[in-house]
Amino acid sequence: MPITETKNNVALLGGTFDPVHMGHVHLFHEAYEKAGITHLVVIPVYISNFKRGTHPASFDQRVEMLGLALDDYHEFYPDDELDITISLFEGERGGVSYTSETIRAFYDKYAEDGKVNFIVGDDIIPTLGHWHDAEYLRKHVRFLCFTRLGNVENTSGADVVFIRSDIYKASSSEVRAGDLGMLSPRVRKYVDENKLYRA
Repeated sequence: MPITETKNNVALLGGTFDPVHMGHVHLFHEAYEKAGITHLVVIPVYISNFKRGTHPASFDQRVEMLGLALDDYHEFYPDDELDITISLFEGERGGVSYTSETIRAFYDKYAEDGKVNFIVGDDIIPTLGHWHDAEYLRKHVRFLCFTRLGNVENTSGADVVFIRSDIYKASSSEVRAGDLGMLSPRVRKYVDENKLYRA
């Protein structure tokens, strides 16, 4: 029987996705399987506040790779009933991307119980209190933290739900350094054809 979608079944996932890799593909599955998410809105940033000047791939290229990764995801996990939307919101807005501004733009559509679900990794938790407009985020966001480290101390005051996640070793920085084996098949082909992430 299909899951009835409510706003609690919807989550946002932001990131540079430079590039999207198998760890992200696995996270899509984890969001569905372990958090009950049935609609995932993936939002590639235009310019990350934390990673300014670090993109070897353009916004359009990163969006194209995300689309290819979603095709691979549906092949890897054909039984998942997860609808994934790639939002171009931050690219169309341009400039530095702040999570608080993105949440404001999506709040009316996706908030339930006063908060929007936003997926993060456990490495993010120690920094939450220092994010731009942190007080707004504390009041309006429910952070779904997929943790590989076990119990992570949350001193930010933010609403964080910890979800135990299987370890999948992949990182965009290692791909940019030349380890293309972390890419899904269609993304790997795109990277090869467009000569991306080469020293």
